[in-house]
Amino acid sequence: MISDTLRQRMSEERGVVAGSDMLLFGFLALILSSIVIVNVWTVIDVSFAVSSAAREGARTYVESDPNTAWAETQARMYDVMEDYGRTSRAVAPNPPAIARYERCAVVTITAAYDVALITLPLFGDFGSLTRIDASHSERIDPYRSGEYEGTC
Repeated sequence: MISDTLRQRMSEERGVVAGSDMLLFGFLALILSSIVIVNVWTVIDVSFAVSSAAREGARTYVESDPNTAWAETQARMYDVMEDYGRTSRAVAPNPPAIARYERCAVVTITAAYDVALITLPLFGDFGSLTRIDASHSERIDPYRSGEYEGTC
């Protein structure tokens, strides 16, 4: 036979199990929402990085000597991505699709980076990679000094 004090103690502790599992679910919800926020910020940061790299690459290309323009553009784009800490999965840029380096030619440079679906600090990347890219166009200076062909 169960004494009255034991029966009273058992009735007072019945809600403990139901409350403790909700703490676990709350903790899991906090962790999952933190992972989502970090990954959304990663996409935003990569978007800033590739748009800056494309812009700086286009500016470098139109202001450089035609013989070294593409090499200087690649180096400048790599420097910008390195400043953002995003060189690990940066996609190598393709040369601009212009026939010749001439006045008023429009140059479009594209920068791209592959982002993982989920990135966990100590565990690495999970999921497929998504490519985030940005393009920027610049016109070669129409009043550029030197013997360059082309008119506006």
